[in-house]
Amino acid sequence: MANLGNYADLMKLIPYKRIGATEEIGRTAVRLAPDFTDYIVAATIYIDGGITLYPGFETGA
Repeated sequence: MANLGNYADLMKLIPYKRIGATEEIGRTAVRLAPDFTDYIVAATIYIDGGITLYPGFETGA
């Protein structure tokens, strides 16, 4: 994988071009907490600014 030794290198891999905030993670959890989501048993939700969609993610771009 690419050298992620500095912030600029990391930003090249995140299409949203910023690091997510703690509150953004919390809002996702709160959205899934109400009773009307009780039929959801398991899911993987990527809260990563699109990094897993980046074409070169797996190869280190």
